[in-house]
Amino acid sequence: MEVKGRKVRATIWDTAGQERFRTLTSSYYRGAHGIILVYDVTCQSSFENLQTWLSECENYCTDQAEDIIKLLVANKVDLPNRAVSTQDGQNFAKQHGMLYIETSAKENIGVNQVFEELVTKVLESPVLMESLGFKPSAATITLTEKEEASQGCYC
Repeated sequence: MEVKGRKVRATIWDTAGQERFRTLTSSYYRGAHGIILVYDVTCQSSFENLQTWLSECENYCTDQAEDIIKLLVANKVDLPNRAVSTQDGQNFAKQHGMLYIETSAKENIGVNQVFEELVTKVLESPVLMESLGFKPSAATITLTEKEEASQGCYC
C-alpha cells in the first residue's frame, strides 16, 4: 500500500476472535507494530469482550506495549439496530490510548482509512521506525563563534 507517498508492506494477521487461534497468539503479537481491535456495534457482548482482547495484547507485547499503535474499530455502522453508541466506543478508545474509527465492511465505509491511519501512525513513531530498521536521519551541524574583527586600520 502507499501512505503519504511512501510504499509500505504491511503484514496483517486476522484471527477473527476465534478460540482455535489462541495457541498461536504469542506468534501473532511478536514484533507487532500495530493492533486493530474490531467490535460489532450491533452486539454489546463483542464490545464487552474488548477488554479481554486488549489485556491479551498487552500481555504478549510486554517489551513494546506502550509503543504499539492501537486502533479500535466499530464495525457494522450501516445497520440500524445499534447496541453500542459512538460515545461508548470513543470513551473506551480514549481510556485505553487507542485511535477510533467507525466502519462498515459491507458498504466499504472507512475500511481503507483503518489501515492508512494505522500505517501512518507507525511511520510517525520514531521508536517503531527504529525497530523496523530505519535510523532517524541525523545531520551534524557544527556551530562556531564568529571571530571579532580587530579595531585597527586596514590600510
